[in-house]
Amino acid sequence: MTAIVIKTMLIVGASRGIGAYVAAHYVNRVEHLWTVSRTTSPVGRWLQADVSKREDIARIGAAMGKEPLDVLLYLGGVWEKGAFTDAYDFEGSPPEETAFVLSVNLTAPILLVQTLLPNLQRAANPRAVFIGSLSALDNTATREVANSASKYGLRGAVQAMQINLRPHGIGLTVINPGNVATPEVEADIAEGRFGEQQAIPLADLAAVIDCALAMSPASTITEINLAQRRPAVS
Repeated sequence: MTAIVIKTMLIVGASRGIGAYVAAHYVNRVEHLWTVSRTTSPVGRWLQADVSKREDIARIGAAMGKEPLDVLLYLGGVWEKGAFTDAYDFEGSPPEETAFVLSVNLTAPILLVQTLLPNLQRAANPRAVFIGSLSALDNTATREVANSASKYGLRGAVQAMQINLRPHGIGLTVINPGNVATPEVEADIAEGRFGEQQAIPLADLAAVIDCALAMSPASTITEINLAQRRPAVS
């Protein structure tokens, strides 16, 4: 595998969880690290933005200016109240919640790629990586309707963007993990909100992202499924 040479990277969702870990993973490996989140990111050049708002996505594009963008990592994500626990209530989920989940998980990645397309086109080996979910695979959906719909939609959107952006030489990858061992997930397991299981180490997910970014301009890993060996017992 070739060494990763990245000058400029932008990470969405970099204030906590997967995004914060991956930002720390890359902060000393890239020349310019931009981090985007609603709350403060501990590393990188932080842009405060709510990607559910179109005007904030436009501000991200304005901040980038004409700077070439080697890598876009869309690692942000939201879900319904009580998601993945017995507290989730589809019938009681308000329309505003559904709209917000779809906006952050599905619409925002599409609009952000459109906005940053000129920056990606200026890079020598541009790539974009998106975090999906194993629940987006056929017949594996979870009970959370908006979250499952957004992850299914993200896979389709990335596949369609792969076709549209192929002439521009931009590689797009979607990674579908099981439960990742963020502090929030580990707390949910320890406190019994999630079933007993071994979550995917954050280092494993970072290694998968490394792999996707290490491809030469001749190749793209289009999709990666990252499963737990010891998932929750149903």
